[in-house]
Amino acid sequence: MTLDTRNASMPMFLRRTLVPVSVAGLAGVLLTFVLGFEEPNTALAVLSAAMVLAAPIAVLLHLALTASLSPAEKRVWWNDFASAEIWSAMSEYLSSGDLIAAAQRRALDAEERRVVRKT
Repeated sequence: MTLDTRNASMPMFLRRTLVPVSVAGLAGVLLTFVLGFEEPNTALAVLSAAMVLAAPIAVLLHLALTASLSPAEKRVWWNDFASAEIWSAMSEYLSSGDLIAAAQRRALDAEERRVVRKT
């Protein structure tokens, strides 16, 4: 497979599943706080927290295990996940149809930010 024909993206079924799972988890966390203010249901709280964290965990696992991104492209994503750009990066990682092009654009954006900070 050449660099030009690679198509890197999260599987569509995973992207379609993560949003409802995360929303349901957030609703569960809110229900735990609202209805369980005296004695919170520990099982509901743990399950809800796990569901809320499903999307970030899936993104990190996909990035770690995918073979469709080069080490340099993975490094761009890891750097963005470890910076203040984490929410923007995670959103783009989940919604992008071409993670390679997105990584190249994000690398250029990071370089522009570095130049602006130095001046």
